[in-house]
Amino acid sequence: MESFWQVLFIIIYLINSFHCFDPLRRQLASVPQTPVLPGDDPGQPLFLTPYIESGQIDQARNLSRVNLQPDYTFPSYSGYLTVNKTHQSNLFFWFFPSQNGNTSAPLLVWLQGGPGASSLFGLFAEQGPLMVDEDKNLHPRNITWNSKYHLLYIDQPVGTGYSFTKSEEGYVTNEDEVARDLYSMLTQFFVIFHEYAPCPFYVTGESYGGKYVPAIVHKIHVENPQAKVKINLKGMAIGDGLIDPYNQWDYGPVMYQFGLIDEQQLERVNLQSSLAKRAIELKQYLIAYELFSNLLDVFFPEKTGLHDVYNYLLTQMPEKFNYYIPWVTASENRFKIHVGNLRYNDGDVVGIALANDMMQTIVGKVADIANNNYKILIYNGLLDIIIASSLTMDWVDKLEWKYANELRNAERKVWKVKDDDKEVAGYIKQANSFFVAWIRNAGHMVPADQPRAAFDLIDRFISA
Repeated sequence: MESFWQVLFIIIYLINSFHCFDPLRRQLASVPQTPVLPGDDPGQPLFLTPYIESGQIDQARNLSRVNLQPDYTFPSYSGYLTVNKTHQSNLFFWFFPSQNGNTSAPLLVWLQGGPGASSLFGLFAEQGPLMVDEDKNLHPRNITWNSKYHLLYIDQPVGTGYSFTKSEEGYVTNEDEVARDLYSMLTQFFVIFHEYAPCPFYVTGESYGGKYVPAIVHKIHVENPQAKVKINLKGMAIGDGLIDPYNQWDYGPVMYQFGLIDEQQLERVNLQSSLAKRAIELKQYLIAYELFSNLLDVFFPEKTGLHDVYNYLLTQMPEKFNYYIPWVTASENRFKIHVGNLRYNDGDVVGIALANDMMQTIVGKVADIANNNYKILIYNGLLDIIIASSLTMDWVDKLEWKYANELRNAERKVWKVKDDDKEVAGYIKQANSFFVAWIRNAGHMVPADQPRAAFDLIDRFISA
């Protein structure tokens, strides 16, 4: 009976304040399909799986090469790998070998969040080797993780960015399905780019990538012992990640201590948090998700006047985050990166398909990964609201694994990029191979806000 009344109360509340929205997916603007104008030639999509199946590995590799000269002279490779033939589901990737020429350098996969945000956002707006200015001109990025590491950007799940499926049943609905498709893609990738298979392998990402990253890392861990294509898995890094929603729901104290709401409004937020947590306990995940959406898309802008939940110092998201979109959707560049005139998806359908997954936890897989001694980095920008650092620590401190007490009691140390720097980059603590970091003067997208500190952090983590 208690469960019935709890659910009824939540439903009544939602009737009065219902608003469907996905604040985590605002990283990617809605992008209409670019029409082919007279004289334009976007080329044809490059599907590489048939070449793998016919043993034409060298041809697959050669066809996937991207030519961006004279704007960018380093080699890169892109194309589609089929992850489900029945549904004709295909994942788009763009691979950048390390700029320093070290073939054996660690390989980092980057997975954007959303759900439904394209990893090309990370490539162009955060830590990739390329950037686009407001005049749609392509430039090399001065500080990029690619200067030392191989970077593999994947638009996933299908329906994200340039990845697609031709069947409604092809869209994933949970993290096991996310991992299934990603694993299929990665094993094919290492057939084509076989010399990179021995490289130390890390999966990185941010935001809703906090779900994706542990899902695929755990899948690789489970499959590796009997796999034909073995992946040299070393660890994972997650920035401002949604991992355990139940323990990341206490927005009231965050907003109040940032000075964004008063005591009366704090009571309202705390009530909404309590309702959402109760909904999660009752496995009413869609209700919890709608409460989450209402809080951040309706209540937050109404009461604060702010429309950027990623950095509390900003009123709106910076326009520069979307400079890359006209470039990747232009016909001449579609031709170069082998996507043809396929739609650059805004991710809405992905968010709908994964709606029931949004408020579910993946903390069990994180604990299993930690207990198997893989390296883990959890980092947070101190200016973030949607995944505030205190919300991250709420789940980290509750994580049950073999060195949990050591991590909770570990000394938090001041971190500078260089010892003689005047500015403090942030703070780091560590137990065994589990690292937690806080980055100053950074919001949700840490590599975009503090590129020098972000590169130093990932470099220290991988080198540790």
